[in-house]
Amino acid sequence: MIITKTPLRVSFFGGGSDIEAYYNQHEGAVLSVTIDRYVRIAMQRVASPHIKAMYSEVEQVTSIDHLKHDRIRESLRYFNLKDHIEIASFADIPTKGTGLGSSSTFTVGLLQALAAYQNTGMSRYELAELASSIEIGACGEKIGKQDQYAATFGGLNFMTFNSDGVEVTPLHVSNNVKRELSHNLLCFFTGQTRSASTILDEQVSKLETGDKNTTFFTKELVDLAHTGKRLLQNGRLNEFGEMLDHGWSLKKSMSSGITNPLIEQMYADAKNAGALGGKILGAGGGGYLLVYVPPKYQAKVFDKLKAFSPFVFDFTDEGSRVVFNDESA
Repeated sequence: MIITKTPLRVSFFGGGSDIEAYYNQHEGAVLSVTIDRYVRIAMQRVASPHIKAMYSEVEQVTSIDHLKHDRIRESLRYFNLKDHIEIASFADIPTKGTGLGSSSTFTVGLLQALAAYQNTGMSRYELAELASSIEIGACGEKIGKQDQYAATFGGLNFMTFNSDGVEVTPLHVSNNVKRELSHNLLCFFTGQTRSASTILDEQVSKLETGDKNTTFFTKELVDLAHTGKRLLQNGRLNEFGEMLDHGWSLKKSMSSGITNPLIEQMYADAKNAGALGGKILGAGGGGYLLVYVPPKYQAKVFDKLKAFSPFVFDFTDEGSRVVFNDESA
């Protein structure tokens, strides 16, 4: 059996600039951090000539062509694995539409396991790029690349995207700054989920057709990623929190499905109780609301949003890795 462990992520600034239609014309930049919540993939060789995939559903087929789960199907196809395999996934959170990058985290963890199964040496850049290729190319998802790279590398990173490739730069800040930032971020589940690809369809279409407003707003989000990087390096956390508010205003201008009345009310209640800023994580439309709240106001924010489940996490520097392996092809 082989087991991989891959972290979820929180993205602060720059979302959308990791989409090919944007970064082929302008350099994209994303600031994000991985958290101590994970997707685990377990796989093993079995005697029966089938493929069994266990996730939110259970599939057992005799041909990869019959697999409904496109990421599993295309990943197996890439490694030319046709049968005698069982795969199961286990996640610390619901795996669809939460805004924490869970779909790409799943893909990275699966590819990590398959590469280990076949003793295929792969760098972190190669693993992240393969995950991007599987999801965007083979599966036809209209998404960006930040989640695949975040899950693969782990940590607090500043990532740039252009037509030549992706560069991941770890952000070196003191443990005290990271600890304070983590403690000042509160997260609440809206109770709603959505497909990132569905939300991004409109944004991608606008970028592909050269919509000036969408391009302008994306450039502004890239600028915020650069500014956010400098603020964290200088320990100016409250300014970082306030800038999340500006980023959220820009993000809502990108697509009609990013926000809704429930999200707007949650955000307004958090701001009125003392939050300096925040955003919906991921593409928008549901999932988790992240807010930056100085400690003296946190009790008030928790009280205002008591109808919504809080999501508690800490940061981790750990990227995707194999945690157990007792077999190889």
